[in-house]
Amino acid sequence: MPVTKQKSANVSQRGAPNHKDERVRRTRKRIDAAFVDLLHRRAYGNIRVSEIARKAGVGRPTFYAHYATKDDLLRSQFERIIAPLIRGIASDSPTIDATDFLAHVGGSQHFYRALMGPDGGTAPRVLRDCLQTRVRELLAMDSAVESGLAQSATTRFVAASLLALVECWIEQRTRETPQQVQAIFSGLVSPGLRQLRRAQAV
Repeated sequence: MPVTKQKSANVSQRGAPNHKDERVRRTRKRIDAAFVDLLHRRAYGNIRVSEIARKAGVGRPTFYAHYATKDDLLRSQFERIIAPLIRGIASDSPTIDATDFLAHVGGSQHFYRALMGPDGGTAPRVLRDCLQTRVRELLAMDSAVESGLAQSATTRFVAASLLALVECWIEQRTRETPQQVQAIFSGLVSPGLRQLRRAQAV
C-alpha cells in the first residue's frame, strides 16, 4: 500500500509541471489574442492593461504574472513573431533581408498604424528597440564584424532606416510590394554594412 501511494505521488508530481506549463501557455495565448484584437480597433497608446486583461478573461494580477507592462507584452510578441521574419544574408556584400517582415506589414497595415500612428504612445520606441536588438543579433553572426562603436552606430542606423521606411510606406499608403520596399531598404543600408565590414577588416 505505501508503495502504491508513493508511486501515485511521484506520477502526480511529474505531471504537475506539464499541466502548469500548459495552463501558462493557454493564459498567454488568451492575453496575446486579446491584445491583437484591441489593436485592430484602436491605437496602442489608447489601450490599457485592464482592458487587455478583461478581454482575455483574466485579472490584472494574472496579466502582471505574465508580463511586467503593456510594452513588455508588445516586446514579447515582436521577439516571438516578428523578429524571425528579419534575416541576415551572409555574402561578400552583407545585407539584411526584411522582405518577410515587410510582407507582414503590408498585410497588417491597420495593426502597424495602431502602433506607429499619432496615438501610438510608447510603441514606436519599443519597436525601435526591438529592431535594434534584432539587427545587433544579425550583425553578431557575421564573423567579420566585431562589436564596438562602428557596429553600435550601424545597428542604430539600420534599425532606424527600416522603421522610417515602414512609417513612410504606411503613411503614404503607396502600392509598392514588399520586394520593392526591401530594394529601397537595401539601397539605403547596404553601403553602410559594406563599409562596416571593411572598417572592421582593417
